[in-house]
Amino acid sequence: MREGSSADKAAPGQDKSDLKYGLTPEQAAQDLVEVGDRKITLGEFAERLGSQSPYLRARYNSAERRREFLENMVRFELLAAEAERRGFTKSDDVERVRRQVMVQQMMTDLFDKGGLKLTDITEDEIKRYYDEHISEFDKPAQIRASHILFKDKAAAESALKELKTQPTDMDVFRKIAEQKSQDAATKASGGDLRFFSEAVDPKGETDDPERPAAVRKAAFSLANVGDLYPEVVQSERGFHIVKLTGRREALKRTLEDARRMIQNKLWRSKREEAIEKFVADLRAKANVQENPDALARVQVKDSLGNVASPGSPVAPTNKKPDAAGKRSTETKPKQPAAAH
Repeated sequence: MREGSSADKAAPGQDKSDLKYGLTPEQAAQDLVEVGDRKITLGEFAERLGSQSPYLRARYNSAERRREFLENMVRFELLAAEAERRGFTKSDDVERVRRQVMVQQMMTDLFDKGGLKLTDITEDEIKRYYDEHISEFDKPAQIRASHILFKDKAAAESALKELKTQPTDMDVFRKIAEQKSQDAATKASGGDLRFFSEAVDPKGETDDPERPAAVRKAAFSLANVGDLYPEVVQSERGFHIVKLTGRREALKRTLEDARRMIQNKLWRSKREEAIEKFVADLRAKANVQENPDALARVQVKDSLGNVASPGSPVAPTNKKPDAAGKRSTETKPKQPAAAH
């Protein structure tokens, strides 16, 4: 398509803003190239070019570059025709991909183009979420600390004396924690207590049993990240060596600050609920029959080469479905590309 050609001009009496990619419907239907029985129209070429990222579209601003893009389309059609001639359309993998693309397009049409829009989330819903989840937006300052727990005070003091010779060396602290700490919950992570607030959260979100009040107080008294508390700290659990490993500033977000984030979160949640309902309705109408005995015979090796024994129970899953209505095996659901 030549720069500045008649394809960029509106027909007499036609508003140029009504044109798509500068083409009238008649121009879009014009054949651009024929590859055997396959015809590529000017409109198809424009659609394919327009679907590229802004960076790639800028690359194809010249006539020479657009010719290169067209040649790539021709190349693909030649290869596709040859693959079809050789019978690859009958491949199970090809059929599987075809069905996947078909499902993705349907879900996009139903739940992105034709579904809930971002603007459908009301101000009342946003404010209600903000008020009910204020702890997400109004958080006190937090610190991160590590500890080494001993049941014997003399052993704790001996280890502290050793650590004071290299007080800023976290590797030494971690190594001693892994070897000597009597806190089974944290020793494998080098005594990491993660982030917590100075005051115990009334909802229990930061009231971890590995953070007794004495440990919490000692950690918050340290001035700099990397500091080691100079004395052994005694609690009801035993004797602790405490080290400050991080700081997090207080978070204060107003409703206005959080509005867009809440709006997106509610949109995603409602979209997932709509997909869940859609799939549940389809399942209720379909004749879905499972054979758990056959399923138990499948043996798949894990990353260590171990194989689940036949008859091992299949753990239930609470994973959200992906855009195609399938249960995801990831720890977090995939985020949709964009809201409308």
